[in-house]
Amino acid sequence: MIKSNLRQIWGIMLLALRASVRTKVVVFLVLLQILCALVLPRIVKGDGTPAGDLQILLTYTLGFSFGLQALSTLWSSCSLFAGEISNFQIQLSLVKPVRYVTFWFGKWLALLVLNAALLIFIYTIVYVQVRWVERSEGWNFGVVPSSLHVARPILPTPEEEALQVYENLEASNSLPEDLSKKMTLAALEEQASERYDIINPGDEVKLKYHLIRSVKKGESLIVRLNFDTEYSTRAHFKGVCRLMLEDNQEIFMESTLDSVTQNEIRLTYGSDEFIEKSTEGDSLRDFVVSFKFTGDDDKASALLMRFRQDAALLIPGGIFETNLMRSALVQGSVLALLAAFGLTLSAVFSFPVAAFAATVVLALIMIGGGVLPLVSKEDEQQWQNRVGVMVLRSAQYTTRHISDIAPLHSVVKSDRISDYSILISVFWNMGLMPLALAILACAALSRRELADV
Repeated sequence: MIKSNLRQIWGIMLLALRASVRTKVVVFLVLLQILCALVLPRIVKGDGTPAGDLQILLTYTLGFSFGLQALSTLWSSCSLFAGEISNFQIQLSLVKPVRYVTFWFGKWLALLVLNAALLIFIYTIVYVQVRWVERSEGWNFGVVPSSLHVARPILPTPEEEALQVYENLEASNSLPEDLSKKMTLAALEEQASERYDIINPGDEVKLKYHLIRSVKKGESLIVRLNFDTEYSTRAHFKGVCRLMLEDNQEIFMESTLDSVTQNEIRLTYGSDEFIEKSTEGDSLRDFVVSFKFTGDDDKASALLMRFRQDAALLIPGGIFETNLMRSALVQGSVLALLAAFGLTLSAVFSFPVAAFAATVVLALIMIGGGVLPLVSKEDEQQWQNRVGVMVLRSAQYTTRHISDIAPLHSVVKSDRISDYSILISVFWNMGLMPLALAILACAALSRRELADV
């Protein structure tokens, strides 16, 4: 039984692939991808630095190409079932006792294979360009990003911090009126995630880190910091940064910083000295980063820093090629979800309605992230705004595993895309959501076919 179903899915997938290849849409999309990869880096100009040119090649080229592929996937999937139903061709495809779920997964897999081929194609072109420009321009070592494990400071979660703030407000009778506990906690969680901490002249901040693995002898530890302050006072900022062992903070390495607010600061330290002096040997995973702001009290203003986002401790985590493949896998999972969504819409509606519904949902997802933070709690309470806010929040919640990961941004910054992020993306976008959409599509197809007979 299982072998028969797999054989049917394989046959439907091959038929769908042959039909897609015979159309001019695939050829046009391939030509458009080539044009995008070769022309866009020469039209869009960076800041003139090798890092800027690399960002154009990776972020803009691959991002624009992915956008084209996402739109084509969504629109083509919206036409698969709808077109066969409107032309009465689906009855010919279902002459044999083929289940609707088999039919759905066969077409879905065909879209996955096409998208995988296009992703490999465009990523290969961009990678060849990166290596070609690297050699022809004579880029120095370190321009092409690597792959680094990212450790964030050990801090309370936004939920824990929000609950603590809520309890403090409740104890002092300072809770906002006309807002429920749930809405107040949601607002506090959002503030905690984006909150800037103030570092005044003379202040010292210590952040604890736990690495994903033990640092090895000969490896480098990179402290990455981002600060923000008034532009006119940046020249007066000075600081001292220390990387220390948590269990013995007398073992440390120190760097002096000038103009600490200009761009991103990366401080590289060797691991050999820590390993030789520590009693833990080569099993070091717990470190402390200390930053002391030594700016002039009279001329310098406070530094602003988001500890959850602007401070990180990095160790080697692979090579650039591996991280690029991880990015392609994340983007492929997103395309798989779009293909499943479009197929379900085509099973429920005719092609014009399915395409319109897909466009509306995309618009909701795109504008939701920019509109929701601007909606005040008072406006959300008004009855005429509740439906719109609920729809936007639902769209954002359903697609949170798409927007939470920015693979190309991670590749450019040398941040290794974590195994957990990939697992969640694949499980949600290529597993759970397509399965739910397939069930909905099969239920809709059974009712539509019965009505058409």
